[in-house]
Amino acid sequence: MRRPVCPNDLDIAFARRLVRYLGGDPSKIEDDDCWESLAQKFPELIAAAEDYFASTRTGDPAWAAYRMCLDCGSTRGWAEGLIRRTKTGDQASAAYYMCIYCGSAPEWAEAVIERARTGDPAWAAYRMCRDFGSPRWWAEGVIERATVGDPAWAAYFMCCDFGSDREWAEGVIGHAKTGDPARAARWMCRGPGSDREWARGMARKHAGKEGE
Repeated sequence: MRRPVCPNDLDIAFARRLVRYLGGDPSKIEDDDCWESLAQKFPELIAAAEDYFASTRTGDPAWAAYRMCLDCGSTRGWAEGLIRRTKTGDQASAAYYMCIYCGSAPEWAEAVIERARTGDPAWAAYRMCRDFGSPRWWAEGVIERATVGDPAWAAYFMCCDFGSDREWAEGVIGHAKTGDPARAARWMCRGPGSDREWARGMARKHAGKEGE
């Protein structure tokens, strides 16, 4: 059988294709099954699923590794290794959630987030600052350098929640090439007190660019 392509959305339809490919019976899968229930139905396929996700080059294998660790009995070391090595998906968010739910070290997650070039490393950096006490300067650096995700939105929250300079956040928003900087500019007026005319300028500059 042809190997299924790993998608970004690891839904039930993909689960059925993967189980069939790995030699299981997809008719056992219900529409409301979750990762944990799938592991209970197909314990004999867990090792093969690990091999599949470890070798895929599409979709979001990082998120799959986190869920395999959380719900399917895969080891934390295996999941961390896959998340660290993969070049696709949302490594940064997977690393953050590994800290939250699987006991990974914040220092490990910070290193993954710094190197991430896909997903949303800026938002993951803000959450590491919020939930694990990662240094503000570290999060600001990740946000400034981010070329994917929504660094403008993360900059707004850093300004509101951790005292990052308003001018710094405005600079991130002004230079953002991805995400929704116009939204962040509007919210900067409501809390941090940015100038409304500046926000209007950001709206004009970034008109029609939401989600790029």
